[in-house]
Formats: sequence, C-alpha cells, structure tokens
Amino acid sequence: MEELELIEKYFNKELNEAELLSFEDKMKSDESFRERAEGHFLFLNSLKTYGVQKELKLKLNEIHEELGLATDEKTVKTRWEKYWPTLAVAASVALLCTVGTFFALRWTYKEHQSDFQQLSKVVDRLNKSTNQILKDIKENKKPEIAPGKISGTGFMISPNGYVVTSYHVVKSADSLFVENEKFGRLKVDMIYNNPATDVALLLITDYQFKALPYIPVAIRNQEGNLGESVYTLGYPRNEIVYGDGTISAASGFQRNENSYQISIPVNPGNSGGPMIDQQGAVLGIINGVQTEARGASFAVKSGVLLQEITSIPQDSLVLPLRINTMSQLSNFSRVNQIKRLKDYVFIVKVYHGK
Repeated sequence: MEELELIEKYFNKELNEAELLSFEDKMKSDESFRERAEGHFLFLNSLKTYGVQKELKLKLNEIHEELGLATDEKTVKTRWEKYWPTLAVAASVALLCTVGTFFALRWTYKEHQSDFQQLSKVVDRLNKSTNQILKDIKENKKPEIAPGKISGTGFMISPNGYVVTSYHVVKSADSLFVENEKFGRLKVDMIYNNPATDVALLLITDYQFKALPYIPVAIRNQEGNLGESVYTLGYPRNEIVYGDGTISAASGFQRNENSYQISIPVNPGNSGGPMIDQQGAVLGIINGVQTEARGASFAVKSGVLLQEITSIPQDSLVLPLRINTMSQLSNFSRVNQIKRLKDYVFIVKVYHGK
C-alpha cells in the first residue's frame, strides 16, 4: 500500500487492527513519516471543513429562498434600523432575568452564606456583556473583536499538541492562544468541551509547533485518597506559580462527586491548571473556590477527564489522541518533577468581542 493511501485510510478509519498498530508504531519511530502524515491530516480536515461549510451555505440559501428573504447589505441594514428597539427590549429582558436569577440564587444560598466563585464570575460577565450590547445597539455600532482580559491555565496531554483547560476559561472565545517560556505563544483551537464537567480540549494549530516525540505528563486513572499530598502549577500571574496541600474531601462544592476539595489557595488564573500527585501524574483540574470558606478550593477529578477523552467522537479529532496513564516521574524528587512538568503547562489567553 502506498504511503498516501495508507495515511488516508488511517484518517478515514479504514485500517484493520494489525495495520492500525503498524501505522501507530511508524508514527512513533519515524519522525519524517509522522510530519508528512500530520500535514496530510490537516489538509484532509480542511477539505472536510470546507465541505461542511459549503453544504451549510447551500441549505441557508435554500431557506432564504423559501422564506423570500433578501440578504444584500442594504436590506440587512434597513432591517437592523427597524428592529433595534425590539432587540433593545429583548436584551433588557435578558438583563433582568440574569440579575433576577443572581439574586434568587443568593437568597437560596443565604443560609449557607457561601458561593462558588466561578458562578459569580459568570453572572458578572453576563451583566457587563448585556450592558455593552445595549450600548452598542443605541450607538448603532457593529460588535468589535478585541483582546479580552480572561486568562487561565492549561496543560499538554499528548505529544502532538492537545491541551486541557477548564471550559469556563475558554467559553465564548473568539480566538485562543497558549504561551509559556519554552514554546512561546501558540495559536490553539477548541476541539471539544463539556460545560457540565467544566472540561475543554484544545489543539495547538500554530505552524511554529512541531509534534514532540514524547511528553512526561500522565493522567492518573485511579481515584485520589483523603489526605493525599498534591500540588498545583498555574498562572495566576504572568509567571508559573507552585502551590501544595492535600485532598481535604472526596467531593467538591455541594458534594459534587466529579470534584475534590483541596487545601491549596488558588486564584482565577489557576483555573484549568493541573493538580499533581506525588508520583508526578495529573490527578485533577483546578476549577474554583468557595468564597466564604477560606482555603477551600476544588479540582475536577482526573477520572472525569479520562471519561471525557474516551467519549469524544473520533471523527471530530484532527489528530489521534494518545495519552500516558502511567507516570514516568515517580522516582523524581518534587523539585525535579516540577522542572520537567512546567514546560508543558501554559497560560491560556482568551480573545473575545467587547
């Protein structure tokens, strides 16, 4: 079988088990072959995306024709001027609902006098966003794309550039970048997310990034233990910050079984960062704090992350996703673990409309 045919059969999942194992072995051992294969994967995926977009455009045109809608710029502008008061009312209703929901939630949790910081941040952003929409409508301005101030942490889980972070960090992003001292600033795309578990999977698509032969990051597939020593690496500021503590509860906020409570002080920039066990394996993803319980922070369990990864439809992945589940750093001191792991931990920079 010729090389190009082999690569395309792999992309289309047409290889039998023996051919699949042989192909993946060659990807590991032959760097030149892997680069040619990954380049062709990107090309095939672009063709696939183009086909989907073209089909969608044709369907939209058919719908426009059926409804008798014109799509020229003049007609769109006229309709915008005609309907903006209605949109303003709708946005106001959305604002009232948001604020009403916020105060209802505050009343509900009044007895506990505690809150989960991530929820408060979302409501605050919705208020600001709605106010900005109203202002833009009144000034008849088109939305602008500008650098945002939201940022968090992410970490690489596979040598070909897949990065994990928290969904709430990258939600509603227009464009995303990751950055650290080793790799510099790299463009990434969001491949998968699940708001329910607050997990998002990104892929480095920047031409400057070349797939690595190996990374030391491993995802632990066993549950953590109460009192187990853990530490974090993250970007609450523009340099990586280390924190250590223990697992203080086997469940998270309001007994969420998908999370641990940990005794490590964290800040918003830590969201999406790895929580690491003594053997140097990822045991969780930092995702929030309890505002009225000083020192109580939470991390999504690594088992949840593994379930998310295995549930991703394979045809939605640009490149094969292979991860380590056994840590190679168990015999390293903590200082040397950090020296090895910090190169694979990034600040996640989010850009969005004003």
